[in-house]
Amino acid sequence: MFLLLMPIVGHTQVILKGIVKNKNSLPISYANILLRKDTAQVILSYTYTTITGEFELKTNKTGKFNIIFSALGFKSKTVAIEITNKKQEVNLNVILTPKTFELNEVIVHASKPITVKKDAIVFNVKSFLKGNEQVIEDLLKNIPGLNVDGDGVIKVGNQEVEKVMVDGDDLFERGYKILTKNMPVNPIEKVEILKRYSNNKLLKGIEQSDKVALNLILKEEAKRVWFGNMEQGYGNNNFYDFKVNLMNFGKINKYYFLTNFNNIGYNATGDVNHLIRPFRFNEPASIGDSESANALLNLGAFVPNFKASRTNFNNAELVSLNAIFTLSKKIKVKILGFFNWDENDFFRNSSQTYNINETTFTNTEDYILRKKKNLGFGELDVTYDISKTKMFEITSKYNNQNENSSSTLIFNEEQTNENLKSENVLLDQKITFTNKFKPTKVLLLTGRYINEKTPQNYTINQFFYQDLFINTNGINNVSQTSKNNMQFAGFEAHLMDRKNNGNLLELKFGNQFRKDKLLSTLLLQENNIVSETPTEYNNSTIYSTNNLYLKSKYRLKFNSIAFVSKLDFHQLFNQLKLNNTTKQQPFFINPSIGFDWEINKKIK
Repeated sequence: MFLLLMPIVGHTQVILKGIVKNKNSLPISYANILLRKDTAQVILSYTYTTITGEFELKTNKTGKFNIIFSALGFKSKTVAIEITNKKQEVNLNVILTPKTFELNEVIVHASKPITVKKDAIVFNVKSFLKGNEQVIEDLLKNIPGLNVDGDGVIKVGNQEVEKVMVDGDDLFERGYKILTKNMPVNPIEKVEILKRYSNNKLLKGIEQSDKVALNLILKEEAKRVWFGNMEQGYGNNNFYDFKVNLMNFGKINKYYFLTNFNNIGYNATGDVNHLIRPFRFNEPASIGDSESANALLNLGAFVPNFKASRTNFNNAELVSLNAIFTLSKKIKVKILGFFNWDENDFFRNSSQTYNINETTFTNTEDYILRKKKNLGFGELDVTYDISKTKMFEITSKYNNQNENSSSTLIFNEEQTNENLKSENVLLDQKITFTNKFKPTKVLLLTGRYINEKTPQNYTINQFFYQDLFINTNGINNVSQTSKNNMQFAGFEAHLMDRKNNGNLLELKFGNQFRKDKLLSTLLLQENNIVSETPTEYNNSTIYSTNNLYLKSKYRLKFNSIAFVSKLDFHQLFNQLKLNNTTKQQPFFINPSIGFDWEINKKIK
């Protein structure tokens, strides 16, 4: 019995309690009380005072101890006590005296929401977030001076931006809406508006540029790591939306993979022609940008002036794989792969009643249009910096697009069916050499070859052309096939010389050749049997133009006013082949003069 009771007797708890006050006998709330061995710094127990200054501390230790009382704004106080098994309770009432102390200096670093530089305006993104932004396009709508329309076109004032870059690298050129409509906003730290921008870095400060571009600066933790997001939704009537973004933006390599499947009317690409054919008016080394083979026919419908997503009945699938590789300090390679499948439907029902004198009649119309499109696009860009003043650029593009359009019109119970199958095959090769042989003088050599085909096959199940053809009894449907092939080849040498006084001299010498070949056949059919192929409605046409030119331009500047004089010489060699050959060789001299006046920073 004695041995069993010894641990209980040896560990009898002792209660330490009391009140902590200041010199005015007012209680001190939340003061710290620490219990330590008198010869050690180890804390054996601790507590703090209540709002009335009271405390209670329990311990089963015996011996000599120190109790330390401390509170903010008061001098600490140490009380020495001795605890034995004979004492069951120790009362301590303590008074703490005030203590004045000096705070260390605090430096506050404020970040400006907007920083204005010579040729750039930098926006700190966190200052313009409202909390409901999901993609880059949502963020840019909050930036002062930027305008984003319903189609995703970004403008600074009234001028569309050239491109949207990520940490100085451009993936999509004028097709930037693929980026801004899909990339999440979280990784972005700053947005830069670059003024007087040059697409060719060696032309910076030499060419007369009014272009603007955007550069998205990433947060440091978003660099050199894989990140992304996924969004998926499913609703009534089988509506769905599925998006995935996966990206890695390093200093050496950059990757951006995205996919978007939806049938809720959302256009995740914008106009992809801006990606396939980025047109730049008056841009150095831009020969051939305006050249394309147009399709002859199109089935379309008038769309009411509602929000685009409310009138776009789609079924879109998009996959885009894009990367930039820095192979060395001199070589950079950009690879784009873009694949898009889409189906668009249009419906219109109408009823119109006419009352003319005593005659009344009603026209009813039920119209359905369906378009199915498959598009595959690839681009390879290689940039080779031969030296700090010489650069070599190669761009290779391939596009293959198929579109099947079908319409059904029931007009007063009579049905008309149309079907149009179209294809577009594009091969585009471009090479540019830039030599900045003096600090203010640049020579550009550009060569380009384009081959584009747009074959079409059209059918209609009615014959509405009785007034054009005679003896067509039994004809009840029509079809037409066409093949349009365009080839372009061009070369241009462009010299730019910026004078010390700011004047600019430009000389261009080049040759541009284009050849169009159109073959078409009209078929008059009875059921599925061809009855007639009228030769006067068939085409076998070859038209070629060759433009040999010399262009000169001089910009003379006086303070805020500049006069621009131009003098162009063109020798054309044109040829048209039908049943016979017709040639033209006109010579043109085109002089012009103009001026621009920059009244202030806002008015020009």
